[in-house]
Amino acid sequence: MCLTWDLRAPTSAECGLESVRGFTFPKLRERMSAFTLLELLIVVAAIGLLLTLIAPAFTSMKSGNDFTQTVYGIQGVLENARTYAKANRTYVFIGFAEVDSSVDPSVSPQVTTGSAPYGRVAVAVVASKDGTRHFQYATSSQGADWQANYANSTKAEYLGGHLTPVGKLQRFENLHFMPLDFGSWSPTTHPNSKMARYQPTGPPYILGNSASTSVTPFTWPLGSPLNSGYQYRFDRVIYFDPIGIARIATSTNADAVVHVMEIDFQPTHGTVTPTPPSNQDVGNHAVVQLGTTDGAVRLYRP
Repeated sequence: MCLTWDLRAPTSAECGLESVRGFTFPKLRERMSAFTLLELLIVVAAIGLLLTLIAPAFTSMKSGNDFTQTVYGIQGVLENARTYAKANRTYVFIGFAEVDSSVDPSVSPQVTTGSAPYGRVAVAVVASKDGTRHFQYATSSQGADWQANYANSTKAEYLGGHLTPVGKLQRFENLHFMPLDFGSWSPTTHPNSKMARYQPTGPPYILGNSASTSVTPFTWPLGSPLNSGYQYRFDRVIYFDPIGIARIATSTNADAVVHVMEIDFQPTHGTVTPTPPSNQDVGNHAVVQLGTTDGAVRLYRP
């Protein structure tokens, strides 16, 4: 018994007229489903136009997100520094410095002078090795002992020898200290404002103010003198004592404790800084406010 196969193509009579009409050769199917060159060019042009229109919105969104993350980063630094001070029963110093962001971050020293030394904020946290303050409270010439001992090779404080780093130096790009003091913006007078708060007045407790400097400066990296050889010198310094109370030491304020202190920030585009707003409810800026006794860090945005 033999099996045979009929390899002939079926005729219309065998398969029916509709079967033949429904058959399409492969090349014909490809031609029918493909785009023409003109159609592709139109689609590409439309996509390019859409990207041109929405790119600024995405750039603005990214910039806003970066600024928000930066502000939260500053909040985290303050909270972690206070936690460290209390956990280790020691004094912790947080230094802030703004420098020229157009200069490579590896350069020493970083540039803090010139027409636009803005756009990069460096933050370093150091702690007392032995749990003591290393300066005496005073209402006159406070901090003179800190700075003299920093330069005295016979002292433990020589070149910051009394300090140990707490974590690494942090750099925040496209960030600027807003150099002004807003007027009172209390919840009573501005009940519907997101910026309403009770705030400090003037230096040193508003760190954006150029006069907000401390008498407990330190340099980075540790081991460099206060007047040369450093990459960063930190003159804006907040410190926590072993029970978590925050202060800024000036030459005359001894152990004074204010209710709050704050840092006002603006985002930048490199070294280009925006005009500070006159109305706190307008513009892109942020306030990081620190409760000095309870350690609460509050963020305010318009």
